[in-house]
Amino acid sequence: MKSIFYNLINELSKGSPLALATILNVKGSAPQVSGSTAIFSVDGLLTGTLGGGILEGDATQKAITLLKKGKSTLYDFGLNSDIDSEEGAICGGSATLLIDAHTDKSRNVFSELDQSIQNNKPGVLITMISGKNEVEIERFWREQAHFNVEQLPEELRQFENELFSCLDKKNCQYLKLSQSKSVFLQPIYPLAKLIIAGAGHIGKALAYMADLLDFEVTIIDDRSEYANRENIPVADTILVKPIGKAMEEVPKTRDTYIVIVTRGHRDDSDALRACIHSDVPYIGMIGSKKKVKLTRENFISHGWVTDTQFDRIHSPVGLEIGSKTIQEIAVSISAQLIQVRSQENARGQENYISAIILAAGESRRMGKPKMLLPFGDTSIIAKLANSVIRSRIDKTIVVLGSDHVGISKQIQDYPLETVYNEAYKEGMLSSVQAGLSNVNDKTEAIMVLLGDQPMIGSNIMNKLIETYRTSLKEIIVTTYKGKRGHPILFGSKYKSVVMELSKENSLKDLLLTYPEDIVEMETDSPEILRDIDTEKDYKEELKQQINYD
Repeated sequence: MKSIFYNLINELSKGSPLALATILNVKGSAPQVSGSTAIFSVDGLLTGTLGGGILEGDATQKAITLLKKGKSTLYDFGLNSDIDSEEGAICGGSATLLIDAHTDKSRNVFSELDQSIQNNKPGVLITMISGKNEVEIERFWREQAHFNVEQLPEELRQFENELFSCLDKKNCQYLKLSQSKSVFLQPIYPLAKLIIAGAGHIGKALAYMADLLDFEVTIIDDRSEYANRENIPVADTILVKPIGKAMEEVPKTRDTYIVIVTRGHRDDSDALRACIHSDVPYIGMIGSKKKVKLTRENFISHGWVTDTQFDRIHSPVGLEIGSKTIQEIAVSISAQLIQVRSQENARGQENYISAIILAAGESRRMGKPKMLLPFGDTSIIAKLANSVIRSRIDKTIVVLGSDHVGISKQIQDYPLETVYNEAYKEGMLSSVQAGLSNVNDKTEAIMVLLGDQPMIGSNIMNKLIETYRTSLKEIIVTTYKGKRGHPILFGSKYKSVVMELSKENSLKDLLLTYPEDIVEMETDSPEILRDIDTEKDYKEELKQQINYD
Protein backbone atom coordinates (compact mmCIF):
# COMPACT_ATOMS: atom_id res chain seq x y z
CA MET A 1 0.00 0.00 0.00
CA LYS A 2 1.42 3.37 -1.03
CA SER A 3 2.03 5.98 1.67
CA ILE A 4 4.23 9.07 1.64
CA PHE A 5 5.00 8.34 5.29
CA TYR A 6 6.15 4.84 4.35
CA ASN A 7 8.53 6.47 1.86
CA LEU A 8 9.64 8.91 4.55
CA ILE A 9 10.42 6.11 7.00
CA ASN A 10 12.35 4.18 4.36
CA GLU A 11 14.42 7.21 3.41
CA LEU A 12 15.09 8.12 7.05
CA SER A 13 16.43 4.60 7.63
CA LYS A 14 19.20 5.41 5.13
CA GLY A 15 20.49 8.07 7.49
CA SER A 16 20.02 11.09 5.23
CA PRO A 17 18.39 14.26 6.59
CA LEU A 18 14.93 14.87 5.17
CA ALA A 19 12.47 17.75 5.28
CA LEU A 20 8.70 17.27 5.28
CA ALA A 21 6.73 20.17 3.80
CA THR A 22 2.98 20.42 4.39
CA ILE A 23 0.39 22.95 3.28
CA LEU A 24 -1.50 23.79 6.47
CA ASN A 25 -4.03 26.27 5.16
CA VAL A 26 -5.08 27.92 1.90
CA LYS A 27 -7.04 31.09 1.25
CA GLY A 28 -8.56 31.80 -2.15
CA SER A 29 -7.18 29.90 -5.15
CA ALA A 30 -4.12 27.72 -4.68
CA PRO A 31 -2.48 24.90 -6.69
CA GLN A 32 -3.04 22.34 -3.94
CA VAL A 33 -5.23 21.74 -0.90
CA SER A 34 -4.59 21.76 2.82
CA GLY A 35 -2.74 18.58 3.78
CA SER A 36 -0.70 18.32 0.58
CA THR A 37 2.73 16.98 1.52
CA ALA A 38 6.16 16.60 -0.05
CA ILE A 39 9.51 15.15 1.06
CA PHE A 40 12.80 16.89 0.29
CA SER A 41 16.46 15.95 0.63
CA VAL A 42 19.43 18.29 0.26
CA ASP A 43 19.26 17.47 -3.45
CA GLY A 44 15.63 18.57 -3.85
CA LEU A 45 12.18 16.97 -4.13
CA LEU A 46 12.02 13.23 -3.48
CA THR A 47 8.30 12.47 -3.52
CA GLY A 48 4.90 14.05 -3.03
CA THR A 49 3.78 17.43 -4.30
CA LEU A 50 2.75 20.88 -3.12
CA GLY A 51 1.16 21.61 -6.49
CA GLY A 52 4.23 22.35 -8.55
CA GLY A 53 4.97 25.78 -9.97
CA ILE A 54 6.45 28.70 -8.10
CA LEU A 55 5.09 27.59 -4.70
CA GLU A 56 6.78 24.20 -4.87
CA GLY A 57 9.94 25.72 -6.32
CA ASP A 58 10.15 28.19 -3.45
CA ALA A 59 9.48 25.43 -0.91
CA THR A 60 12.22 23.31 -2.49
CA GLN A 61 14.83 26.03 -2.05
CA LYS A 62 13.68 26.72 1.51
CA ALA A 63 13.76 23.01 2.40
CA ILE A 64 17.33 22.60 1.09
CA THR A 65 18.50 25.66 3.03
CA LEU A 66 16.69 24.62 6.22
CA LEU A 67 18.14 21.10 6.07
CA LYS A 68 21.63 22.56 5.92
CA LYS A 69 20.89 24.90 8.84
CA GLY A 70 18.96 22.31 10.85
CA LYS A 71 15.96 24.59 11.31
CA SER A 72 12.20 24.25 10.72
CA THR A 73 9.90 27.07 9.66
CA LEU A 74 6.29 28.18 9.31
CA TYR A 75 5.53 30.80 6.67
CA ASP A 76 2.90 32.24 4.34
CA PHE A 77 3.29 32.22 0.57
CA GLY A 78 1.33 34.72 -1.53
CA LEU A 79 -0.10 33.85 -4.95
CA ASN A 80 -1.04 37.35 -6.06
CA SER A 81 1.56 38.29 -8.65
CA ASP A 82 0.65 40.38 -11.66
CA ILE A 83 -0.32 38.62 -14.89
CA ASP A 84 2.89 39.94 -16.54
CA SER A 85 5.14 38.49 -13.84
CA GLU A 86 7.60 35.93 -15.21
CA GLU A 87 8.00 34.00 -11.97
CA GLY A 88 5.18 34.95 -9.60
CA ALA A 89 2.02 32.92 -9.07
CA ILE A 90 -1.28 34.53 -10.09
CA CYS A 91 -3.80 32.15 -8.50
CA GLY A 92 -5.03 34.99 -6.32
CA GLY A 93 -4.76 33.25 -2.95
CA SER A 94 -2.21 32.40 -0.28
CA ALA A 95 -0.95 29.31 1.49
CA THR A 96 0.51 28.63 4.94
CA LEU A 97 3.32 26.07 4.82
CA LEU A 98 5.25 24.14 7.44
CA ILE A 99 8.69 22.79 6.62
CA ASP A 100 9.97 20.31 9.20
CA ALA A 101 13.73 19.84 8.90
CA HIS A 102 13.87 17.49 11.91
CA THR A 103 11.65 14.65 10.68
CA ASP A 104 13.77 12.06 12.49
CA LYS A 105 12.35 13.33 15.80
CA SER A 106 8.90 12.15 14.68
CA ARG A 107 10.06 8.82 13.26
CA ASN A 108 8.18 6.75 15.86
CA VAL A 109 4.96 8.67 15.21
CA PHE A 110 5.32 8.19 11.45
CA SER A 111 5.92 4.47 12.02
CA GLU A 112 2.75 4.19 14.11
CA LEU A 113 0.82 6.02 11.41
CA ASP A 114 2.10 3.81 8.63
CA GLN A 115 1.38 0.64 10.61
CA SER A 116 -2.20 1.77 11.18
CA ILE A 117 -2.71 2.47 7.48
CA GLN A 118 -1.18 -0.89 6.59
CA ASN A 119 -3.79 -2.43 8.91
CA ASN A 120 -6.53 -0.44 7.17
CA LYS A 121 -7.14 1.77 10.22
CA PRO A 122 -7.56 5.52 9.66
CA GLY A 123 -6.60 8.15 12.17
CA VAL A 124 -5.45 11.72 12.66
CA LEU A 125 -1.91 13.08 12.63
CA ILE A 126 -1.68 15.91 15.16
CA THR A 127 1.14 18.41 14.64
CA MET A 128 1.81 21.00 17.35
CA ILE A 129 3.83 23.99 16.18
CA SER A 130 5.55 26.39 18.61
CA GLY A 131 7.13 29.63 17.49
CA LYS A 132 6.55 32.02 14.60
CA ASN A 133 9.22 31.82 11.92
CA GLU A 134 11.70 29.34 13.34
CA VAL A 135 9.53 26.68 15.00
CA GLU A 136 9.59 23.57 17.16
CA ILE A 137 7.36 20.64 16.18
CA GLU A 138 5.75 17.85 18.22
CA ARG A 139 3.55 15.16 16.67
CA PHE A 140 0.99 12.62 17.86
CA TRP A 141 -0.86 9.85 16.02
CA ARG A 142 -4.27 8.62 17.11
CA GLU A 143 -6.20 5.82 15.44
CA GLN A 144 -9.86 6.56 14.87
CA ALA A 145 -10.97 3.32 16.51
CA HIS A 146 -8.99 3.96 19.71
CA PHE A 147 -9.28 7.68 20.06
CA ASN A 148 -8.93 9.07 23.58
CA VAL A 149 -8.31 12.78 24.08
CA GLU A 150 -7.28 12.13 27.69
CA GLN A 151 -4.02 10.71 26.32
CA LEU A 152 -3.19 14.01 24.60
CA PRO A 153 -1.55 17.08 26.18
CA GLU A 154 -4.06 19.11 28.16
CA GLU A 155 -3.99 22.05 25.76
CA LEU A 156 -5.18 19.80 22.91
CA ARG A 157 -8.16 18.32 24.75
CA GLN A 158 -10.25 21.42 24.09
CA PHE A 159 -10.27 20.45 20.41
CA GLU A 160 -12.07 17.11 20.90
CA ASN A 161 -14.95 18.08 18.58
CA GLU A 162 -12.55 19.39 15.94
CA LEU A 163 -10.55 16.17 16.10
CA PHE A 164 -13.62 14.03 15.55
CA SER A 165 -14.94 16.41 12.88
CA CYS A 166 -11.76 16.24 10.82
CA LEU A 167 -11.91 12.44 10.95
CA ASP A 168 -15.58 12.29 9.99
CA LYS A 169 -15.42 14.90 7.23
CA LYS A 170 -11.90 14.02 6.07
CA ASN A 171 -10.95 17.69 6.27
CA CYS A 172 -7.71 19.10 7.66
CA GLN A 173 -7.99 21.79 10.32
CA TYR A 174 -5.43 24.47 11.20
CA LEU A 175 -6.15 25.89 14.67
CA LYS A 176 -4.53 28.61 16.75
CA LEU A 177 -3.67 27.87 20.38
CA SER A 178 -2.04 31.26 21.00
CA GLN A 179 -0.04 33.95 19.21
CA SER A 180 2.96 31.64 18.96
CA LYS A 181 1.43 28.19 19.06
CA SER A 182 -0.83 26.35 16.62
CA VAL A 183 -1.98 22.83 15.85
CA PHE A 184 -2.62 21.06 12.54
CA LEU A 185 -5.08 18.17 12.40
CA GLN A 186 -4.55 15.94 9.37
CA PRO A 187 -6.88 12.95 8.84
CA ILE A 188 -5.06 10.03 7.22
CA TYR A 189 -7.15 7.31 5.60
CA PRO A 190 -6.18 4.12 3.80
CA LEU A 191 -6.33 4.48 0.05
CA ALA A 192 -9.54 3.68 -1.77
CA LYS A 193 -9.37 0.12 -3.08
CA LEU A 194 -9.79 -0.76 -6.75
CA ILE A 195 -10.51 -4.38 -7.67
CA ILE A 196 -9.85 -5.09 -11.33
CA ALA A 197 -11.30 -8.36 -12.60
CA GLY A 198 -9.16 -9.15 -15.62
CA ALA A 199 -5.39 -8.86 -16.10
CA GLY A 200 -5.51 -8.37 -19.86
CA HIS A 201 -4.46 -5.25 -21.76
CA ILE A 202 -7.18 -2.98 -20.40
CA GLY A 203 -6.83 -4.27 -16.83
CA LYS A 204 -3.08 -3.72 -16.98
CA ALA A 205 -3.39 -0.19 -18.38
CA LEU A 206 -6.04 0.67 -15.80
CA ALA A 207 -3.83 -0.63 -12.98
CA TYR A 208 -1.06 1.80 -13.97
CA MET A 209 -3.53 4.68 -14.14
CA ALA A 210 -5.10 3.77 -10.78
CA ASP A 211 -1.68 3.58 -9.16
CA LEU A 212 -1.01 7.19 -10.21
CA LEU A 213 -4.45 8.18 -8.88
CA ASP A 214 -3.81 6.80 -5.38
CA PHE A 215 -5.92 3.65 -5.48
CA GLU A 216 -4.80 0.44 -3.81
CA VAL A 217 -4.98 -1.99 -6.71
CA THR A 218 -6.05 -5.64 -6.59
CA ILE A 219 -5.86 -7.73 -9.77
CA ILE A 220 -8.01 -10.85 -10.22
CA ASP A 221 -7.47 -13.36 -13.03
CA ASP A 222 -7.24 -17.13 -13.43
CA ARG A 223 -4.31 -16.86 -15.87
CA SER A 224 -0.96 -16.78 -14.09
CA GLU A 225 0.82 -15.74 -17.29
CA TYR A 226 -1.07 -12.42 -17.08
CA ALA A 227 -1.68 -12.04 -13.35
CA ASN A 228 1.89 -11.77 -12.07
CA ARG A 229 4.31 -9.16 -10.71
CA GLU A 230 6.40 -9.04 -13.86
CA ASN A 231 3.37 -8.13 -15.97
CA ILE A 232 1.67 -5.73 -13.52
CA PRO A 233 4.28 -4.58 -10.97
CA VAL A 234 2.12 -1.70 -9.69
CA ALA A 235 -0.57 -4.02 -8.31
CA ASP A 236 -0.69 -4.19 -4.52
CA THR A 237 -2.40 -7.60 -4.53
CA ILE A 238 -2.67 -10.24 -7.27
CA LEU A 239 -5.15 -13.12 -6.96
CA VAL A 240 -4.77 -16.03 -9.37
CA LYS A 241 -8.06 -17.88 -8.92
CA PRO A 242 -11.33 -18.52 -10.75
CA ILE A 243 -12.62 -14.98 -11.20
CA GLY A 244 -16.08 -15.42 -9.69
CA LYS A 245 -14.75 -17.22 -6.62
CA ALA A 246 -11.99 -14.65 -6.05
CA MET A 247 -14.43 -11.76 -6.44
CA GLU A 248 -16.72 -13.37 -3.89
CA GLU A 249 -13.89 -13.80 -1.37
CA VAL A 250 -12.13 -10.45 -1.65
CA PRO A 251 -13.18 -7.93 1.06
CA LYS A 252 -15.54 -5.22 -0.18
CA THR A 253 -16.32 -2.07 1.83
CA ARG A 254 -17.66 1.44 1.26
CA ASP A 255 -14.26 2.52 -0.09
CA THR A 256 -14.01 -0.34 -2.62
CA TYR A 257 -14.38 0.25 -6.36
CA ILE A 258 -14.79 -2.61 -8.83
CA VAL A 259 -14.05 -2.74 -12.57
CA ILE A 260 -14.82 -5.89 -14.56
CA VAL A 261 -12.76 -6.23 -17.76
CA THR A 262 -12.23 -9.97 -18.18
CA ARG A 263 -11.55 -11.82 -21.43
CA GLY A 264 -15.09 -13.09 -21.91
CA HIS A 265 -18.79 -12.75 -21.20
CA ARG A 266 -18.95 -15.74 -18.84
CA ASP A 267 -16.14 -14.45 -16.61
CA ASP A 268 -17.71 -11.00 -16.62
CA SER A 269 -21.01 -12.48 -15.48
CA ASP A 270 -19.35 -14.59 -12.78
CA ALA A 271 -17.54 -11.55 -11.43
CA LEU A 272 -20.67 -9.39 -11.54
CA ARG A 273 -22.83 -11.99 -9.76
CA ALA A 274 -20.25 -12.15 -6.97
CA CYS A 275 -20.27 -8.41 -6.28
CA ILE A 276 -23.53 -6.90 -7.54
CA HIS A 277 -25.14 -6.99 -4.07
CA SER A 278 -22.08 -5.51 -2.36
CA ASP A 279 -22.45 -2.13 -0.68
CA VAL A 280 -19.71 -0.51 -2.76
CA PRO A 281 -19.92 2.91 -4.43
CA TYR A 282 -18.89 1.77 -7.90
CA ILE A 283 -19.16 -1.31 -10.09
CA GLY A 284 -18.20 -0.92 -13.75
CA MET A 285 -18.32 -3.61 -16.45
CA ILE A 286 -16.95 -3.40 -19.95
CA GLY A 287 -19.12 -4.35 -22.89
CA SER A 288 -21.12 -3.17 -25.85
CA LYS A 289 -24.69 -1.95 -25.44
CA LYS A 290 -25.90 -5.26 -26.86
CA LYS A 291 -23.83 -7.26 -24.35
CA VAL A 292 -25.06 -5.12 -21.47
CA LYS A 293 -28.67 -5.61 -22.60
CA LEU A 294 -28.28 -9.39 -22.78
CA THR A 295 -26.52 -9.51 -19.40
CA ARG A 296 -29.30 -7.47 -17.81
CA GLU A 297 -32.00 -9.75 -19.25
CA ASN A 298 -30.12 -12.85 -18.08
CA PHE A 299 -29.64 -11.56 -14.52
CA ILE A 300 -33.25 -10.43 -14.16
CA SER A 301 -34.75 -13.58 -15.71
CA HIS A 302 -32.84 -15.73 -13.23
CA GLY A 303 -34.03 -13.57 -10.36
CA TRP A 304 -30.48 -12.58 -9.41
CA VAL A 305 -31.25 -8.86 -9.41
CA THR A 306 -34.03 -6.36 -10.00
CA ASP A 307 -34.02 -3.64 -12.65
CA THR A 308 -33.12 -1.08 -9.99
CA GLN A 309 -30.20 -3.15 -8.72
CA PHE A 310 -28.77 -3.59 -12.21
CA ASP A 311 -29.15 0.14 -12.91
CA ARG A 312 -26.35 0.92 -10.47
CA ILE A 313 -23.83 -0.85 -12.70
CA HIS A 314 -21.73 1.49 -14.87
CA SER A 315 -21.90 -0.39 -18.13
CA PRO A 316 -20.61 0.28 -20.71
CA VAL A 317 -17.89 1.35 -18.32
CA GLY A 318 -16.14 4.72 -18.38
CA LEU A 319 -17.04 8.27 -19.32
CA GLU A 320 -18.01 8.87 -22.93
CA ILE A 321 -14.95 10.65 -24.36
CA GLY A 322 -14.74 8.89 -27.71
CA SER A 323 -12.07 6.46 -26.49
CA LYS A 324 -10.91 3.81 -28.95
CA THR A 325 -7.47 2.51 -27.92
CA ILE A 326 -6.68 0.47 -24.82
CA GLN A 327 -4.98 3.47 -23.20
CA GLU A 328 -7.91 5.76 -24.02
CA ILE A 329 -10.38 3.28 -22.55
CA ALA A 330 -8.27 3.12 -19.37
CA VAL A 331 -8.35 6.93 -19.21
CA SER A 332 -12.15 7.01 -19.60
CA ILE A 333 -12.59 4.43 -16.82
CA SER A 334 -10.14 6.31 -14.59
CA ALA A 335 -12.03 9.56 -15.17
CA GLN A 336 -15.27 7.89 -14.08
CA LEU A 337 -13.57 6.48 -10.99
CA ILE A 338 -12.33 9.97 -10.08
CA GLN A 339 -15.82 11.36 -10.61
CA VAL A 340 -17.52 8.80 -8.35
CA ARG A 341 -14.80 8.99 -5.69
CA SER A 342 -15.18 12.78 -5.57
CA GLN A 343 -18.95 12.43 -5.24
CA GLU A 344 -18.50 9.94 -2.39
CA ASN A 345 -16.08 12.25 -0.59
CA ALA A 346 -18.44 15.19 -1.03
CA ARG A 347 -21.35 13.10 0.23
CA GLY A 348 -19.38 12.22 3.34
CA GLN A 349 -18.76 15.92 3.98
CA GLU A 350 -22.36 16.98 3.42
CA ASN A 351 -24.16 14.26 5.36
CA TYR A 352 -24.13 14.14 9.10
CA ILE A 353 -25.36 12.33 12.19
CA SER A 354 -28.50 13.62 13.91
CA ALA A 355 -29.70 12.66 17.38
CA ILE A 356 -33.17 12.64 18.90
CA ILE A 357 -33.43 12.97 22.69
CA LEU A 358 -36.76 11.73 23.98
CA ALA A 359 -37.78 14.02 26.85
CA ALA A 360 -41.56 14.27 26.47
CA GLY A 361 -42.77 11.71 29.01
CA GLU A 362 -45.08 12.44 31.94
CA SER A 363 -42.80 10.88 34.62
CA ARG A 364 -45.80 9.02 36.08
CA ARG A 365 -43.77 6.42 37.97
CA MET A 366 -41.49 9.10 39.39
CA GLY A 367 -44.39 11.35 40.43
CA LYS A 368 -42.48 14.53 39.55
CA PRO A 369 -40.63 15.95 36.49
CA LYS A 370 -37.64 13.61 36.43
CA MET A 371 -35.77 15.45 33.66
CA LEU A 372 -35.38 18.43 36.02
CA LEU A 373 -34.01 16.44 38.96
CA PRO A 374 -30.44 17.23 40.08
CA PHE A 375 -27.74 15.00 38.66
CA GLY A 376 -24.16 15.78 39.61
CA ASP A 377 -23.69 19.54 39.31
CA THR A 378 -26.61 19.92 36.89
CA SER A 379 -29.91 18.20 36.03
CA ILE A 380 -30.70 14.88 34.36
CA ILE A 381 -31.56 16.44 31.00
CA ALA A 382 -28.69 18.94 31.10
CA LYS A 383 -26.18 16.18 31.87
CA LEU A 384 -27.25 14.28 28.78
CA ALA A 385 -27.24 17.47 26.69
CA ASN A 386 -23.69 18.19 27.81
CA SER A 387 -22.55 14.73 26.69
CA VAL A 388 -24.28 15.12 23.33
CA ILE A 389 -22.56 18.40 22.45
CA ARG A 390 -19.19 16.86 23.35
CA SER A 391 -19.82 13.93 20.98
CA ARG A 392 -19.48 13.58 17.22
CA ILE A 393 -23.19 14.15 16.74
CA ASP A 394 -23.77 17.03 14.32
CA LYS A 395 -27.35 18.02 15.15
CA THR A 396 -29.55 17.19 18.13
CA ILE A 397 -33.33 17.48 18.43
CA VAL A 398 -34.89 17.33 21.90
CA VAL A 399 -38.52 16.22 21.79
CA LEU A 400 -40.61 17.86 24.53
CA GLY A 401 -44.09 17.28 25.84
CA SER A 402 -44.91 17.20 29.53
CA ASP A 403 -42.91 19.77 31.55
CA HIS A 404 -41.70 21.35 28.30
CA VAL A 405 -41.32 24.83 29.79
CA GLY A 406 -38.99 23.72 32.58
CA ILE A 407 -36.95 21.45 30.36
CA SER A 408 -36.58 24.18 27.73
CA LYS A 409 -35.11 26.49 30.38
CA GLN A 410 -32.66 23.79 31.49
CA ILE A 411 -31.18 23.38 28.01
CA GLN A 412 -31.65 26.86 26.57
CA ASP A 413 -27.91 27.56 26.60
CA TYR A 414 -27.04 24.40 24.65
CA PRO A 415 -26.87 24.33 20.83
CA LEU A 416 -29.89 22.04 20.56
CA GLU A 417 -33.16 22.21 18.64
CA THR A 418 -36.41 21.57 20.51
CA VAL A 419 -39.65 20.15 19.12
CA TYR A 420 -42.96 19.95 20.95
CA ASN A 421 -44.82 16.67 20.53
CA GLU A 422 -48.54 17.38 20.88
CA ALA A 423 -49.24 13.64 20.95
CA TYR A 424 -46.72 12.85 23.71
CA LYS A 425 -49.37 11.02 25.78
CA GLU A 426 -49.57 8.38 23.03
CA GLY A 427 -46.14 7.06 23.99
CA MET A 428 -42.49 7.00 23.02
CA LEU A 429 -43.00 6.19 19.35
CA SER A 430 -44.92 9.42 18.85
CA SER A 431 -41.92 11.34 20.16
CA VAL A 432 -39.53 9.45 17.88
CA GLN A 433 -41.76 10.33 14.93
CA ALA A 434 -41.97 13.98 16.03
CA GLY A 435 -38.18 14.12 16.11
CA LEU A 436 -37.82 12.38 12.74
CA SER A 437 -40.20 14.91 11.18
CA ASN A 438 -37.62 17.58 11.92
CA VAL A 439 -34.52 15.68 10.78
CA ASN A 440 -32.70 17.43 7.94
CA ASP A 441 -32.50 15.76 4.52
CA LYS A 442 -28.70 15.79 4.78
CA THR A 443 -28.86 13.45 7.77
CA GLU A 444 -27.05 10.19 7.14
CA ALA A 445 -28.13 8.40 10.29
CA ILE A 446 -30.20 9.05 13.42
CA MET A 447 -29.30 8.20 17.01
CA VAL A 448 -32.19 7.82 19.47
CA LEU A 449 -31.35 8.71 23.08
CA LEU A 450 -33.52 8.43 26.18
CA GLY A 451 -33.72 11.67 28.15
CA ASP A 452 -33.67 9.74 31.43
CA GLN A 453 -30.28 8.15 30.71
CA PRO A 454 -27.85 10.88 31.85
CA MET A 455 -25.36 8.09 32.48
CA ILE A 456 -24.77 7.69 28.74
CA GLY A 457 -21.57 9.56 27.93
CA SER A 458 -20.14 10.86 24.68
CA ASN A 459 -17.81 7.85 24.51
CA ILE A 460 -20.74 5.50 23.90
CA MET A 461 -22.27 7.89 21.36
CA ASN A 462 -18.97 8.14 19.50
CA LYS A 463 -18.52 4.38 19.49
CA LEU A 464 -21.99 3.99 17.97
CA ILE A 465 -21.10 6.43 15.20
CA GLU A 466 -17.76 4.74 14.54
CA THR A 467 -19.44 1.32 14.37
CA TYR A 468 -21.95 2.70 11.89
CA ARG A 469 -19.20 4.30 9.77
CA THR A 470 -17.21 1.08 9.52
CA SER A 471 -20.07 -1.37 9.11
CA LEU A 472 -21.91 -2.38 5.97
CA LYS A 473 -25.10 -2.67 8.05
CA GLU A 474 -27.15 0.34 9.10
CA ILE A 475 -28.87 -0.47 12.39
CA ILE A 476 -26.52 -0.36 15.37
CA VAL A 477 -27.78 -1.56 18.75
CA THR A 478 -25.78 -1.23 21.97
CA THR A 479 -25.45 -4.36 24.10
CA TYR A 480 -23.99 -5.30 27.47
CA LYS A 481 -23.24 -8.99 28.09
CA GLY A 482 -25.53 -9.86 25.20
CA LYS A 483 -28.48 -7.75 26.38
CA ARG A 484 -29.71 -4.93 24.16
CA GLY A 485 -30.08 -1.40 25.48
CA HIS A 486 -30.08 2.26 24.48
CA PRO A 487 -29.09 4.31 22.59
CA ILE A 488 -29.54 2.89 19.10
CA LEU A 489 -28.60 4.33 15.74
CA PHE A 490 -30.11 3.67 12.31
CA GLY A 491 -29.55 4.88 8.77
CA SER A 492 -31.86 7.53 7.35
CA LYS A 493 -33.23 5.04 4.82
CA TYR A 494 -35.33 3.58 7.68
CA LYS A 495 -36.89 6.95 8.50
CA SER A 496 -39.97 6.32 6.34
CA VAL A 497 -40.39 2.87 7.90
CA VAL A 498 -40.52 4.32 11.41
CA MET A 499 -42.79 7.17 10.34
CA GLU A 500 -45.33 4.67 9.00
CA LEU A 501 -45.57 2.68 12.25
CA SER A 502 -48.89 3.01 14.07
CA LYS A 503 -49.26 4.00 17.71
CA GLU A 504 -49.69 0.32 18.62
CA ASN A 505 -46.10 -0.25 17.48
CA SER A 506 -42.76 0.70 19.00
CA LEU A 507 -39.22 1.25 17.75
CA LYS A 508 -38.59 -2.44 18.48
CA ASP A 509 -40.69 -3.22 15.42
CA LEU A 510 -37.94 -1.74 13.25
CA LEU A 511 -35.49 -4.25 14.75
CA LEU A 512 -37.94 -7.12 14.30
CA THR A 513 -38.56 -6.18 10.65
CA TYR A 514 -34.89 -5.87 9.67
CA PRO A 515 -32.95 -8.34 11.84
CA GLU A 516 -30.44 -8.95 9.05
CA ASP A 517 -29.50 -5.25 9.03
CA ILE A 518 -28.55 -5.13 12.72
CA VAL A 519 -25.07 -4.93 14.22
CA GLU A 520 -24.90 -5.47 17.98
CA MET A 521 -22.24 -3.19 19.46
CA GLU A 522 -20.99 -4.82 22.64
CA THR A 523 -19.97 -2.37 25.38
CA ASP A 524 -18.53 -2.62 28.86
CA SER A 525 -21.18 -0.14 30.03
CA PRO A 526 -24.05 -1.68 32.05
CA GLU A 527 -25.71 1.77 32.16
CA ILE A 528 -27.04 1.23 28.62
CA LEU A 529 -29.54 -1.19 30.20
CA ARG A 530 -30.73 1.30 32.83
CA ASP A 531 -32.96 4.35 32.82
CA ILE A 532 -34.44 6.44 35.59
CA ASP A 533 -38.14 5.64 35.97
CA THR A 534 -38.63 5.54 39.74
CA GLU A 535 -37.33 7.21 42.88
CA LYS A 536 -35.37 4.03 43.60
CA ASP A 537 -33.72 4.16 40.15
CA TYR A 538 -32.79 7.78 40.73
CA LYS A 539 -31.23 7.15 44.12
CA GLU A 540 -29.21 4.22 42.77
CA GLU A 541 -27.76 6.38 39.99
CA LEU A 542 -26.95 9.19 42.40
CA LYS A 543 -24.92 6.75 44.51
CA GLN A 544 -22.64 6.03 41.62
CA GLN A 545 -21.96 9.63 40.52
CA ILE A 546 -19.42 8.37 38.03
CA ASN A 547 -17.97 10.51 35.29
CA TYR A 548 -19.07 8.22 32.48
CA ASP A 549 -16.98 10.10 29.94
